[in-house]
Amino acid sequence: MNGKYENNIILSGGVRDLDKFHDSVQFIVKADTVVNAINLHNNMSLKFIVEKGVTLVFNVFDYAVSLETNVEIEADDEASFVMNVAFIAETKYDLNVETKLYGSNINGILNVRGINEREGTVKVLMNGTVAGETKGNVLNEYAKVLNKSDHSNVLIPNLIVNTNEVEANHGVSIGHIDERQLFYMMSKGLSKYSAVKMIEEGFLIDIMSDDIKQKIQNILVGR
Repeated sequence: MNGKYENNIILSGGVRDLDKFHDSVQFIVKADTVVNAINLHNNMSLKFIVEKGVTLVFNVFDYAVSLETNVEIEADDEASFVMNVAFIAETKYDLNVETKLYGSNINGILNVRGINEREGTVKVLMNGTVAGETKGNVLNEYAKVLNKSDHSNVLIPNLIVNTNEVEANHGVSIGHIDERQLFYMMSKGLSKYSAVKMIEEGFLIDIMSDDIKQKIQNILVGR
């Protein structure tokens, strides 16, 4: 991951909706902040430094043709962060997330949901590091992909934990739509097409906060 960031931006609280970024950006999060990156269609290389006692929520959604997303999060004492990523990969989607817990009593969660379309390839790399001589940290990494492609899916969760006083978990899954769920929805009168789209939509937006679910649903209407 690129360690050089060309721009520095201070986030002092509230909600920030990102526009397109063509350069690498480092955000210094000084107060509780929600950052949304919704359907930007551009490669991102972002770093967040979450200061002591501060909460960051970072929501990412993209209907991707060919994209690469790189995100680095560093958290200080008593900070917390939640990163929610949902995507549809038309051809290629690469996601690289690196989280670093350098302080104590930090709570970090990474949720990834993706759909790999017929010509799509997906690679998700999650690297989480918990520094030594820290305590009370919680770090969870989860990724799920619905695969509709004959091409490759690679999901790699890594946890590097240098202390015994930590709760750290990770899990990944690659699968298909549950046929029982599909049958149930079709038994209610939905066509197979409509049922599949509804299941996929619910799968993607389930991890998102209520205030942006409708925005993502509007994007998915024309799928």
